[in-house]
Amino acid sequence: MAQSTRSPQPPREAAAGVWLFQSPLWQTNSALVERDRRVLLMDPAYFVPEIEVIRDETTRRTSEPPVLLLTHGDFDHTCGIPYFPDAEVVAGPETAERVASGDAAKYLSAGAEWGVEWPTDLRVDRTVEPGTFSSGPWTIEAIGSPSHGREGTSFAVLEDGVLFPGDHLSAITIPLLANLERAIDANEKLLDALGRLDLQLVAPGHGPAHTPDEARAIGEADLAYLRAIREAAREAVAAELPAGYALLHVYAVEPPRGDTPDFAIYGIRAGNAKVALAEAGGAG
Repeated sequence: MAQSTRSPQPPREAAAGVWLFQSPLWQTNSALVERDRRVLLMDPAYFVPEIEVIRDETTRRTSEPPVLLLTHGDFDHTCGIPYFPDAEVVAGPETAERVASGDAAKYLSAGAEWGVEWPTDLRVDRTVEPGTFSSGPWTIEAIGSPSHGREGTSFAVLEDGVLFPGDHLSAITIPLLANLERAIDANEKLLDALGRLDLQLVAPGHGPAHTPDEARAIGEADLAYLRAIREAAREAVAAELPAGYALLHVYAVEPPRGDTPDFAIYGIRAGNAKVALAEAGGAG
């Protein structure tokens, strides 16, 4: 099948010991953290030549098996797992369950929309609950923060001061919702982490990396938007508006930013309004 026609980009050192790889599609980020000749990876993705560049860079930097942090089970975050058979894949419990059930592997077929396919032998080797754990030379805090409100974990690598929030805190798209209440809770937890952790870099799953202050501004704007569509949906249900008018009422809530075209084609703003209405007890 066709792959991206653009040559893979070399990694960019975004902070001391932290390198970011970015695919042109959805500005999808992967990361490599090096410490004591050990390598930690975050969500290696997306097109096969890009994953191979990440694998080659990993091999160049260490002869030890890498640690692979999986923020959530969507295909654009799991697709690199089969290319790192020796890695220890670490994920939160709901993501591990999604992988074990086969749902995440089935979801890899969505790559066909962009002319790409990957092996489907996904796995999670270590499941971590929210809290602090050790892996190799790193101390990592797992933060229960489901991407899209579906499932997922953010990871703060404490020695390096970097936060990987999955599909939260992006400057190039608005939150894409599967569950509004869980997305609100996730944003609240991430804002708490940004306030109490000693961070130097926040690297979301999509778009540019941020300083902690930049990430906090994005998180606060996202949380205000999510709360506003929840309130608008409750108003529409309380007023017993017909379905179309109810959807217009929630849709009228201005999002905090626009989407890049490769996100905008999915109609995220309208989809979010439908999710909010359904959770409020209306016709979503």
